[in-house]
Amino acid sequence: MDWRLGRVLRLHDRALLYFDAVREHGSIREAARQLNVTPSALTRQLGQMEAEIGAPLFDRLPGGMALTAAGELVARHIVTVVQDATRTDERLAALRGARAGSIRIMAVSGVMGGLLVRVLQRMMTRHPGVNLHVEPGAPDMIADALAQGRTDLGVAFSMPPTNDLMPVARVNFPLGVLAPVGHPIAGKAAVTMAECVTHRLILPSRSLSLQWVLQPLLRPYWDKLDVVLETGSIELMNRMAAAGAGIAFQSPLALEPGDTGLVHVPLDDANAVTDLGVYVREARWLPPALESLVEEMREALEETAGGVS
Repeated sequence: MDWRLGRVLRLHDRALLYFDAVREHGSIREAARQLNVTPSALTRQLGQMEAEIGAPLFDRLPGGMALTAAGELVARHIVTVVQDATRTDERLAALRGARAGSIRIMAVSGVMGGLLVRVLQRMMTRHPGVNLHVEPGAPDMIADALAQGRTDLGVAFSMPPTNDLMPVARVNFPLGVLAPVGHPIAGKAAVTMAECVTHRLILPSRSLSLQWVLQPLLRPYWDKLDVVLETGSIELMNRMAAAGAGIAFQSPLALEPGDTGLVHVPLDDANAVTDLGVYVREARWLPPALESLVEEMREALEETAGGVS
């Protein structure tokens, strides 16, 4: 969280900032350091807040501060307050002619090579005053970071439904096989799973949502699989497939622009589909910079989906 917050947030009780800092860092000492206040002042403010609520907000554990059930409820409210205050502050800045903002993005590695690069380049050109911070993450990490207010925008494949997230864009992509040029599958217009399982396979590990999509497609052939590698790294899957170690399963987004060593061949199965979604935290107002990024993501997704046969 950026502690150099604007004028609007400072209208709120400092207890909100203190509580949120302890929640995020799990430590009174580290929260105090981030806020540039003394630990005793932070402890005193937190104690007053707990007295007013009538329940402890944190369990004081040897490993740090952990939210209680009451603390979880308060945290949901405060994350919304902080994000909405940031949105209002950015709108006020826009009225003054300032074009600024800060956006935290967390995305799965499968979109880092092509789609996200294109979106970020457009943002930097069209909205040069916006500061962008991007981190990779698995779908469950992205969902948690959005719910806890640690990131503003999440991009993930086949995200499990949750009440904490709101999709602002979603597009389906055909699942297919990545095979090196010259491989028997590479020249086909489409391939069946029965054909695929006659070859060595590179499969996604549990950390990738792709595994959830593949499991029912592979289940009929479970005793026939020759799996040479399981990994949660999209880059490693691609490199090993290009090296001829086996064939991998991916959406066409996994191929980076200019990658001539691999071919994407769609699976001939109506269920071989994965969706790529763009998510924000449910019930939050979007600041202007984030609204602009959402529009850029929608535009790029539509372009990409239109170019996929």
